[in-house]
Amino acid sequence: MINNFPIWLTAIDYFLASLMIILLINFILNLFLSEASNFVLYRFITKLTNPIINFTNKITPSFIVQPLIPVYIAWMIFMVRLYILPLCLGYSYLGRFAFTFEKDLITQIKSIFLDIAINLNYGM
Repeated sequence: MINNFPIWLTAIDYFLASLMIILLINFILNLFLSEASNFVLYRFITKLTNPIINFTNKITPSFIVQPLIPVYIAWMIFMVRLYILPLCLGYSYLGRFAFTFEKDLITQIKSIFLDIAINLNYGM
């Protein structure tokens, strides 16, 4: 999906969205796996998220339980994406810039499913 936003702002939004998704995957994997697990995906995600969690220790309140810290950081990133990034363009973009990563992702998934549906209809 081609948008009219600056590429630097879109790149920052994509980066923050990726961090948010990785942190949420870490939280979900923590629900089902122990910290001593040898699951390759879990070890990879943990190696990605540990520096982020360590970097944000100063702004993370001490009353938040350890397993919920990735969700808290993902929420903070969400707030930055929702409120601060659009302000880089001005107040008029506050609702229009929100969730460019998700909009582009949904557009791509929708086009894949439409292509599959069209191919199935022509194949019959």
